[in-house]
Amino acid sequence: MFSRSPKNTAHHSASLVTATKPAELSPLEAAIMDACNLLHEVRATKDAARTAEVRSHLFDLLDKYDASDAENHPNPAWARANQRALAHSAAGEVEQAIVTERIALRYADTDRRREISLGNLADRCLRLGRYEEAIEHFLAAQDVAPQSVPVMLTGAQALALAGFSDEADRIFRQFLTAEHLRPGTELVAYLEYEPRLGELAAGLPALAELMARWERTKPRDRGSE
Repeated sequence: MFSRSPKNTAHHSASLVTATKPAELSPLEAAIMDACNLLHEVRATKDAARTAEVRSHLFDLLDKYDASDAENHPNPAWARANQRALAHSAAGEVEQAIVTERIALRYADTDRRREISLGNLADRCLRLGRYEEAIEHFLAAQDVAPQSVPVMLTGAQALALAGFSDEADRIFRQFLTAEHLRPGTELVAYLEYEPRLGELAAGLPALAELMARWERTKPRDRGSE
């Protein structure tokens, strides 16, 4: 599962958790994903008591996941660390999430698992302003998953923020196709939920055009007309 920054989150300190194939999640993994997303929502309300309650529930789920050997996951060593890193990230404990995801990366035995861990590391370094590290993780993830939309979008943001605007804009230009702008695609989810893209668009012509095209073509809620 990947992290994704939500709308209206100061300094991008929390992240939505999404799964490319939700049907493949185990029951506990689905519960952990839901609890991560609830945690970042309650953190945004500044309700300390409710935040502590949800965090406690989330880490109880992780303890159950550990005790079940990651619910018979084919690579429990990777899965346990990956899930715990997601929880730390959702709790705003980004440094701890990076440390834990690096443990997961050591056990990543497939390109898909390496893609997930490297993509998450790139995103978390990006959130902490460690752009050079984010780019390093992006390039490593790109080697194993050159067609991954989350990897490319995270990398483009890191490049832009590190001052490599032309390189970042070339990545966004690749997405200027009707195929990528269909409702429900990963790109559209980023355009809808990643506030940093709106902030970067002023200096990246391809990104600005991408966002303008989506705004013109996205389905409208008839009830709001």
